[in-house]
Amino acid sequence: MNINEFSPYIRVAMFSVLTPPFKISKRVIYDYEIILVTNGKCKITVDSTAYFCKKNDVVFLRPGVPHEFESVDNCDFFQPHIHFDVSYDGKSNMRSVSFKPKEKMSQDELNLIQDDVFKDIFIPCVFSLQHPDQIKKIFFDIIEIFQKKSYNYELLYKAKMLELIHCILTQFDSNKGTKSDVILNPVIAAKEYIDSNYLSNITLDGLSKQFYINKYTLMRKFKVMYKQNIIEYYRNKRIEYVKNALMTTTLSITCLSEKLNFYDIYSFSRFFKTYAGCAPTQYRKKLSAQKKD
Repeated sequence: MNINEFSPYIRVAMFSVLTPPFKISKRVIYDYEIILVTNGKCKITVDSTAYFCKKNDVVFLRPGVPHEFESVDNCDFFQPHIHFDVSYDGKSNMRSVSFKPKEKMSQDELNLIQDDVFKDIFIPCVFSLQHPDQIKKIFFDIIEIFQKKSYNYELLYKAKMLELIHCILTQFDSNKGTKSDVILNPVIAAKEYIDSNYLSNITLDGLSKQFYINKYTLMRKFKVMYKQNIIEYYRNKRIEYVKNALMTTTLSITCLSEKLNFYDIYSFSRFFKTYAGCAPTQYRKKLSAQKKD
């Protein structure tokens, strides 16, 4: 990555809201897209990994990587977003916002997909902001500048885009801070990912691949930092969610099984009984009996 060549070219910069039920089927884009989630929820699947996005999350989509969007909990999804090339090239004017999967693209369309200049840099597909107010201001400034198109607006938005890219790279810069910070950075990111996506099926191998860290190193460092096993942490998040749902909602066992992405209700019930001590139906009955008493 040659930072000296950075001269961002914006294709789209706008506020938008997706109203449920919505689904954007699997596609790849030619350029980069950054989405700042300002409200609501959405399930975004990137290269077979599902993320449940919430307020103050950032979605970072790379060129050529398959992804799809789907509504969650009947929520509107407020998603100001920016499509951009890192630098202007001979194909920039030919690129549009793609809604096609790779397998349905012509060779000419495939040739429009940019090289990923950030491919060697750790930036998760979805992450929470360390300094949300700072990023929001820059993001909204970019959209306003792009839409007003005042004199020399291209220069103004390029400067703001460089500032935005700098803020993102700084959040995940493995060269800053102490050696300890470098080692722990992917561990923190893995925990944040679990906290936001524990309803999904998460594997140790998947976390290792996503956050560029050996799975055994991740397990060891996670336990040092959070005083518990990473698999147990993930499992406990799921169990607590089910317990709370059984206590505070009337959601059916089938619905809860689907929310946690279990293959069927029987495997879900076995999972809950193993770690909670009784089947989910029995747990709900106990709660009801306690309320009556």
